[in-house]
Amino acid sequence: MERQDTLRTAARNKANYLEAKELFNQNNIDECVLHYAEDHEVKSKQSEKGRNGIRGFLEGLHQAWPDIQITVEHAVAEDNWVMGRSVATATHSNTVLGIPPTGKQIVATFWDLHLFNDKGLISETWNLMDSLAIMQQLGVIKG
Repeated sequence: MERQDTLRTAARNKANYLEAKELFNQNNIDECVLHYAEDHEVKSKQSEKGRNGIRGFLEGLHQAWPDIQITVEHAVAEDNWVMGRSVATATHSNTVLGIPPTGKQIVATFWDLHLFNDKGLISETWNLMDSLAIMQQLGVIKG
């Protein structure tokens, strides 16, 4: 692949990544999942493959945290890869991890790495969430 093609591919993938995050923030899951390949796979945990798997994950986040918003602080693209560092904020308004709602705003940082296919769709995903920070904010663990 020529350098210009590589740069165009990286820019397209980064734009698609950012658009998927914005659609998630709007709770427009139908449009969001269209940024994922039919055979998408989350590699960082065992989950259902395909768009149904990612749909279930994204819908589950909105059910647990109805006002969740993701702010992408950094996104880096190279060839068919996009990595982001983001901050998720949400109000603890539902029971999570067996903890009744506290009304507290929860803030957690996460990293995600995505491999894009030739069509510019996310085909593989790895996530790393600061779960300790969430548990401390919910009062599960003293910190």
